[in-house]
Amino acid sequence: MADFTYCVEKRLIIVPVRIYSSTHYIEENFIFDTGASYTIIDYRLAKSLGYTKSGSSAPSRISSVVGEEMGFRTQIEGIEAFGKRIAPFEIACHSLFEQGVSGLLGMTFLENINFCIFPSEKIIRVQ
Repeated sequence: MADFTYCVEKRLIIVPVRIYSSTHYIEENFIFDTGASYTIIDYRLAKSLGYTKSGSSAPSRISSVVGEEMGFRTQIEGIEAFGKRIAPFEIACHSLFEQGVSGLLGMTFLENINFCIFPSEKIIRVQ
């Protein structure tokens, strides 16, 4: 078991995540989102790692209270959070920049770990 601290911004849990390409990685803060079925990154972040729509595996559609948005899914070299790296990994790419978000760490990643959140201590405990 290991404990990881997190930040809170606008009542959202923010955690560091590494996204890997074939040549390098980028560490960004993502929203820890158990309500997101997919792990999602912003188009700009995907592009900076060399992932584009032309290399995508499938279209992606997200629905929210503000409507539906089309994006794309692509296979990335890997993703890492809470000391757990999954490689390769399919990720969805959508426009998140306007909301001030680099990405959402969704259930496609979170279903691979057991975790417990301790809000008063700002700790996520991972088995």
